[in-house]
Amino acid sequence: MNLRILLFSALVSVGTVKAGSFGGPPPFTNGSPLPTGTDGLYQGVATGTNLTGLFTFEISGGSQTSTTRNNTWVFFVDGNILSGGTQANISQGKVTGILDSSAQRSLTGDGGTIQGSVAYIVPGNAATGYFKGDIDLGSPVGSFSGYGKVSGTPARTDQLVYIMDLSGVSITATGSSTVIIDPVTVTTINVPGSSLPESRFNFRGTRLRTGPSVSTTDTSSSSSTQ
Repeated sequence: MNLRILLFSALVSVGTVKAGSFGGPPPFTNGSPLPTGTDGLYQGVATGTNLTGLFTFEISGGSQTSTTRNNTWVFFVDGNILSGGTQANISQGKVTGILDSSAQRSLTGDGGTIQGSVAYIVPGNAATGYFKGDIDLGSPVGSFSGYGKVSGTPARTDQLVYIMDLSGVSITATGSSTVIIDPVTVTTINVPGSSLPESRFNFRGTRLRTGPSVSTTDTSSSSSTQ
């Protein structure tokens, strides 16, 4: 009888260790049973009153990537096409994100300077927003759903900073002193608020693929000439 009890206890102990550690998911997977964890490219479809749109975000190594083309959103709201960047996070079965406005961009040219005339275009229908929901980490497709909101951006004051090429700095001699013209020009721009009304939406989405992005190389120009 004692031998049977010992054998049963040993089997229970082995089963417990396997399920709790060795047989469980690998570390840094955020609860996902997949070897790749939560890594992959995700896309959500948003719907609401006079609203439809798409947003995507990419996770690699447990964190969001910095690839612009895989972290974007485009909404159609009340006849306006809105777009921007997506900042998202997956943790403990929850997905949360911020929808950035595309109206705030730096103007730079070759070498970090602006050459020639500058046109500063400010969209009149800029918007920002957020989304939050649940994600099924037990599903290979990583289905997720929830709700969110977009609204027009408030009025703000921007500054356009123009830095001249240092090789073009003027030097003027005044008696025994030398005057160096300041190569930095700052222009203040008052941007009015957007008239876009607040719009709420629901969303559903899936993971389109797992793993990091696959970079492609254009080989059209690599052929040798005869």
